[in-house]
Amino acid sequence: MHKPLFAWPAPPYFSFVATDGNAGPESCVIYYTNGNKLAGTLSQFSPEQSMVVIQPTDQAESLTINLVEVKSIQLLQPHELQHETEFLESRAQESLPEVERQTYTVEFVDNELVIGYTLGYLNTEYGLYVYPITKNEKILPCFISRHAIKSYKIGLLIGEKLLEEKVASKDNIEDALKRQSELRVQRIGDYLSEHQIISAEQLRQAIQYQEKQPILKLGEALQQLQLLTKAQLDEALEKQKENRLLPLGQILIQMGVIDERTLKGAMASKLGIPYVSLANFNFDPNATTLVGAAIARKEMLVPLCLYGGALVVALENPMNTRAIEALRFSTQMKILPAMAPREDIQAAISACYGEQGVTQGSDNFGGSGAEVGIDDLATRLFSEDIQDDNIDEKAVTESDNTLVQLVNKMILDAYRDGVSDIHIETYPEKKNTQVRFRKDGSMTQYLEIPANFRNALISRIKIMSQLDISERRKPQDGKLDFKQFGPAKVELRVATIPTANGLEDVVMRVLAAAKPVPVDKLGIETGRLDLLKKLIQQPYGLILVCGPTGSGKTTTLHSLLGFINTPDRKIWTAEDPVEITQAGLRQVQMNAKIGWTFAAAMRSFLRADPDVIMVGEMRDQETTKIGIEASLTGHLVLSTLHTNSAPESVTRMLDLGMDPFNFADALLAILAQRLAKSLCPKCKESYIAEDEEIETLALEYCEGTAWDSKDIIVEWKTVHAKDGKFTLCRSKGCEHCSKTGYKGRLGLYELMTINPALKHLIQTRAPVTELFREALDSGMRTLKQDGIAKVLQGNTDIIQIRAVCV
Repeated sequence: MHKPLFAWPAPPYFSFVATDGNAGPESCVIYYTNGNKLAGTLSQFSPEQSMVVIQPTDQAESLTINLVEVKSIQLLQPHELQHETEFLESRAQESLPEVERQTYTVEFVDNELVIGYTLGYLNTEYGLYVYPITKNEKILPCFISRHAIKSYKIGLLIGEKLLEEKVASKDNIEDALKRQSELRVQRIGDYLSEHQIISAEQLRQAIQYQEKQPILKLGEALQQLQLLTKAQLDEALEKQKENRLLPLGQILIQMGVIDERTLKGAMASKLGIPYVSLANFNFDPNATTLVGAAIARKEMLVPLCLYGGALVVALENPMNTRAIEALRFSTQMKILPAMAPREDIQAAISACYGEQGVTQGSDNFGGSGAEVGIDDLATRLFSEDIQDDNIDEKAVTESDNTLVQLVNKMILDAYRDGVSDIHIETYPEKKNTQVRFRKDGSMTQYLEIPANFRNALISRIKIMSQLDISERRKPQDGKLDFKQFGPAKVELRVATIPTANGLEDVVMRVLAAAKPVPVDKLGIETGRLDLLKKLIQQPYGLILVCGPTGSGKTTTLHSLLGFINTPDRKIWTAEDPVEITQAGLRQVQMNAKIGWTFAAAMRSFLRADPDVIMVGEMRDQETTKIGIEASLTGHLVLSTLHTNSAPESVTRMLDLGMDPFNFADALLAILAQRLAKSLCPKCKESYIAEDEEIETLALEYCEGTAWDSKDIIVEWKTVHAKDGKFTLCRSKGCEHCSKTGYKGRLGLYELMTINPALKHLIQTRAPVTELFREALDSGMRTLKQDGIAKVLQGNTDIIQIRAVCV
């Protein structure tokens, strides 16, 4: 048996028992909303992206299904859950009760009714996870889509639970339920279940409803259960009028009408949430420092400990979703609620944070020169109230505004962490706005921002970028000079993109004022680097650097320019934008809005007595033609292309209408490149590779060529092996690399230099396959071959090479 695929979530305070390592694909049955069903192997399940990928049993190709078509997903492999309350019990002197199995009832919109027993459950905005119990006490995980649920009920009602524990008789319960029906009152504690809460805003509305009518749901039921008299209820009502914030349950406990442990114990068992005595609890200081005193006091909660990447907190009411959501925004962590008495929580807050609410700087939002943390800003933002449809410029320009500070902090964090792009993604209705960073080529979650701030956030960035805040229908491009707003000298290229539902996304490319990387530090193999240095010193000709966006082409061009940037050369560059600055270069920023394009800049450069011209990109026929003519008239021209390989770049240039004879005469070399993740130098793990692994690498190295893999292994042994054994490295993970095993990126290069044979093939418009074959015979090594060489050197692994090379 193994863990469910893709970290299929376990219910709170449970974990899956695993016996054979990592998660893998799962056999399943998908039930469609139209009544059909499909059996197969579930290979990907992403509710956040509304995507299900399944390999049908009777088909060869995988099938991608939109979640809106799915009614439920039933896994077929039995799994085993184990309780995870020991970490709490070890910190509390009082033993915590085990969580019991619960009944569940789900009524679908098509009127199908499903009833069973589940070992815990997990309610998300995308749907309901239940864990039906098999005869041998294992579970079959099941997901039910939110849109397919008409109503559901988890666990016994409070009255049923009290009956089970013999607190009240069956007649009492029946009378209470009858009375509830007559009064058209919601079932006790079951409001959320019946009303299909599907968004944070609806959840907040439901909680407000509960807070306004606590007596009707709890008081009437307790009276009918003969746990309190009408006089006691009336007295409680009068007390509650004096303080509407005080829950009825607390009032009744203070009156001595009902014992807190009886009530809370029943609720804890029903909800599957532990009840914790805090009197002698051993609090984790690492958890306490994550939560400020302000939010702890405001929401009446106290952090207990950290467990499995989640923050465990004690609340009087674990169903207080507003408080849990506020804390999740503040900490950007998963929250596991536990129950505790109000007095215990108040005492714990005083003990942890002090009587005056000061806690080791947790609540010092920037005072005394301290920098405001993004979590603190998120907490403050969550507590603020703003109507998204009524944004004025003042609300997003004042320097002491929380949103303004949050945007500044976001940009500073991106700059300091070496992030290349900031992605701000808005969603319709009340879904939170997501902020993600791209670092080392991968997207990582940074922050969630409340939905009601999405327009204010976009408007703030537009104002900083001098864009039109009233225009939401068309895309806009701008530039943000952050030194006008914060302490870092960094510029950002800003693009706004209209999306569905009248919303906008923003993508910001971080253009730090970087210095050129020395050409010897690029990671180009020594022999090819010497050849490239020789070519870059030629008085005229054309050198192209090709690769996809974000592959480091601009960095390589500036490294080459830095190598030849001497006082006896005049070098002009046309860039969009200017990302790297060098003293001695005459760098020009493009502005298409006024007609200042690459082609226009090239024509101007030719009248400005240049020795070397660098053009950011040959993106059109005019620019390319001028570049080739310039290289034929005594100038060295460098530029980039968005192509996949060096031989393919030749075909692209000819497809742009270039004369093959002029192009062949002008071209000196084409350098294709990619960026692959490097293994973290602090934690990478060395190991002796098996012969089969080396043979696989050799086969990949020779793929597409006429070379023999056995000959390649013999050649490798003289260079990379010791005593006939190859030592490779693999990722492990540490604090330095955020547990990923990778830190930074390295370049992979494919250098094709032009010789007479290649020049003839270009002039005769030979196909890419012939160009590729001749280039290999002339000494070119492909991107993947260069990557495999770096694998053998222990700088990366084959997984990362395969990720960026075909």
